[in-house]
Amino acid sequence: MEIREVSKKDLSKCAEVFSRAFSKAPWNESWNTESALERLIHFYNSKGFCGIVAEESDVSGFILGNIEPYLSGPIFYLREMCVKSERQNSGIGNSLLVHLEKTLQLKGVNNIYLITEHDIPAAQFYMKRGYKVDENIALLSKSISS
Repeated sequence: MEIREVSKKDLSKCAEVFSRAFSKAPWNESWNTESALERLIHFYNSKGFCGIVAEESDVSGFILGNIEPYLSGPIFYLREMCVKSERQNSGIGNSLLVHLEKTLQLKGVNNIYLITEHDIPAAQFYMKRGYKVDENIALLSKSISS
């Protein structure tokens, strides 16, 4: 397995992995490859983009987000992480996170933050790897559609 930084040519394959994975439980979201690609291109074109891809014979998974300036130094907002459904629990996700952390350390980043749902396997995945729920932060949202 090769793990490397994401290039623009990887985005189509990443979008396929994303749309398949997030269309299944526990998310059950109605992604298709086109809508997923639009989201990934948006992140790719955003300032501070950083992404890592795992490739076997094809893209097996990826992790991406943005480095942002902060008072204490640059921080990384992990926006999306995805591993092919049939390859989950095989160590790919862990390898992606380890590679991302090393890459970010070389870029002077000391902190990573992310948003995920409490009661899904992803939350446990991150907590097993040292991520903690921050009791001082509240995630607030509001639907403004009619």
